[in-house]
Amino acid sequence: MNILFIERLTVMAYIGIYDWEKKYLQKLIFDLQLSYNTAVFLGETSIVSYLDYTHVSQTILDLVSKKHFYLIEDVANLIVNTLVKKFCVCWISVKVSKPGAIRDASNVGIYIERKVNIS
Repeated sequence: MNILFIERLTVMAYIGIYDWEKKYLQKLIFDLQLSYNTAVFLGETSIVSYLDYTHVSQTILDLVSKKHFYLIEDVANLIVNTLVKKFCVCWISVKVSKPGAIRDASNVGIYIERKVNIS
């Protein structure tokens, strides 16, 4: 299995349920791993035949920077569902961190892992 990973992709986003959170950009950090069916690409030499980390990163930046989210769970689910559909990945893990969200903790977040049956 080949796994493409992206670590510590940082995005400033409007996220939170409290009124003050809706007014200020907050840092979200993404750690992702994506696996794809490499058999599809055997013998291919074109760059469009591979999972491109710049396209994956840009997709996340575009999705997260365009709207307000109430929960990091909402962000994580949107990212997972979009990447699975757009890039035909067969396995994905996404960790979304919101550092500084709790005064006495350095970080909080959510981790989602999904295996996708692609026919």
